[in-house]
Order: sequence, then C-alpha cells, then structure tokens
Amino acid sequence: MPWILFSILAALVWAIVNTVDKYIFTKWVRKPVIPLMILGVIGLFASFFVYLFHGFSYLSYFNIALAFVAGIFYIMAILFYFKAVKIEEISRVVPLFYLTPLFVSILAAIFLGEIFTPIKYLGIFFLITGAVLISSKNFIKLSFGKAFWFMIIASLTLSVNAVITKYLLNFADFWTIFSYVRIGAFFALIPIFCFSFQDLIFVVREHGKKVIIVISLNEILNLVGVLLITIAMAIGYVTLVNALSSVQPFFVLLIAVILTIFYPKILKEEIGKSTVLLKLIAIALMFIGVILII
Repeated sequence: MPWILFSILAALVWAIVNTVDKYIFTKWVRKPVIPLMILGVIGLFASFFVYLFHGFSYLSYFNIALAFVAGIFYIMAILFYFKAVKIEEISRVVPLFYLTPLFVSILAAIFLGEIFTPIKYLGIFFLITGAVLISSKNFIKLSFGKAFWFMIIASLTLSVNAVITKYLLNFADFWTIFSYVRIGAFFALIPIFCFSFQDLIFVVREHGKKVIIVISLNEILNLVGVLLITIAMAIGYVTLVNALSSVQPFFVLLIAVILTIFYPKILKEEIGKSTVLLKLIAIALMFIGVILII
C-alpha cells in the first residue's frame, strides 16, 4: 500500500531533520523562534510555487479558515518541539512525538468516526509505554523534566493539525491542503517576526550566513516530510499513518549513535550499555504497538 511507503519515507526524512535540529541548537541558536521564522517563510514560498505551477482546488471559506487553524496548531507543535530539543537529547525527545497517535485516535474517533478494536488500543498502550520509557533516565525512577511536558503539548497540538488536515483532504487535493496550512502557519508567525526578527539578525552577525543556509535546507527537508505525510493521509487512515511513522525514533537513534561514535563533534549522546538498552527496549515496545495498531 502506497501510504505505508510515504509514511516511512516521512519518518526517515524527519529523523534527519531532527538530528540537524539538535546540532543547530547545540552550536548556533539559543532561541527556538529563529528556525521557526525561517520555516514559516519557506512554507509561504512553497505555497506560492504550488499555486503558480499547480493551482489550488476550490475550498469554502470555512475550510480555508480551518486550514489556517491547522497551520497555527502546527506552529505551536514545532515551537514546543524546538524548546524540548534545546534542553534534551534528540533520541529522547523525538519518540515523545509518538504520543500523537493516542491523541489522534481520540480526536479521529470523535470527529472522523475512526473507531478502534481492542487490539489496536493495546497497540496504543505499548506505544505510549515505549515513549515514556525512552524519555526517562532509568527504569527505577522515571523523571520527567520540562522537555517531557513540552513534547506532550507538541504531540497534542500536532494531533489537532493531523485530524483537521485529514478532514480537509475530503474536499481538496493534498497540494492545496498542504499550501493553505503553510499559509496559515506563516500568518501565525507574524507576531513572532515583529518581536524576534532582531534575534535572527544577531545570529547571522554572530555565526555568518552559513547558519541561515543550514537552517533553510533543513526546513525545506522538513516540509518534504510534511508533504509526504500529507500524501499518506490523503490515501490512508490518519491514525494508521501517524502510528506507522513511529519508526522515526529508530532512525533517530541509529543516526545519533553513528554520529556519537564517528563524529562526536557534530552530535554526542549517552551511549552507555544501560542507556542504549533502555532505548532499544522502549523502541521495541513502540514497534510492537505499531504492529498491533496496523
């Protein structure tokens, strides 16, 4: 089924994006709003090119407004995700995005009529258990800092974005929905531009134009992932698409371990036996959850 391929490709793309995000916040950027502003501008340009070369399908004013709301929730999700990345290991942060299927399952059942069998709810339980374990420091004492709660908010707001997007895909093609949501996201960022644009200028003066180039390329890659997941949602159930993309933590952990071993100057994480074992067990639980959900 094509939606499976698009979901996995999106997960792989986002794993690369997540790793670069951690490098950016470790080496160059202190304020999460800086890459968020760049993401908003790139999204607006992407929407312009879609309109220029593909055109937009018809949407009612109400549905356009809903798309803008989805864009606002997307910006909220990314903002809290950036805040979490800034203070915690990337391989602990990313899996918490996969609490999103829990919220999606609830919202999709209420608003889209997607009802689950008991086995699928068991899969969601495994998914959540894995996410909680991978965010903790050890088995005995589960300690949840700010990063954990930032990611709870990010997962909830992202699930609202996903459900609204799936609803809108009933009325227009994925190019149109992708573009309107990006436009809404840009409008949501206008207040941030007003108050934080000087921070962006300061980063450029301090580190040079290479910062903008790297962040821009990374956010372009991020939007490629968004487009892939939008296509997947257009042809598959939103809950199953979100669940399958839970393979992303595996990709993130793999990339993080490789970089820590061979390129520690780029990224360095805890890779002690107990830490890696905990993460592998957590990811295994999440994979079991995905299998049961699908």
